[in-house]
Amino acid sequence: MFVCASSFSVAGWAESVGPTPFVSVQSTGVPSVFRQAATLRGTIGDDGVQVTIRPKVPADEGFEGEYFFFGQSLKILIAGDIDGELFQLEESQDGTHISGEWDGIVSGDKVAGTWVSADGSVTKPFALQIMPPPDAAASRKPNLKH
Repeated sequence: MFVCASSFSVAGWAESVGPTPFVSVQSTGVPSVFRQAATLRGTIGDDGVQVTIRPKVPADEGFEGEYFFFGQSLKILIAGDIDGELFQLEESQDGTHISGEWDGIVSGDKVAGTWVSADGSVTKPFALQIMPPPDAAASRKPNLKH
């Protein structure tokens, strides 16, 4: 199980949640899809979510991003590590305190595991699908011009 610190460290991080420049991750343990910003969609329990994650700057400091539940406007901050198949993140709803942990496994274009509330009272499975980058999706559209 992923061990978390007693408070969420976001010094200067919360302000950087906006667009981040492309960063190449040199670690051989990071799956290639996570070497730049990635969007994932899926569920935590029965609730639909969209996750955006990107390498921190500098990239060797892990990952950061945010997620939201479909139908809700609250964006929840996330930060942690992805190393090989291990996907371990902490989250914060207020940018200061840890509100939950993600502990999962990356397998191809999917991530699955367990989400646990900070106090351990709520545990839910999560399953995420890595979405193709917008330019990749656009390149697959058929050309209808004659």
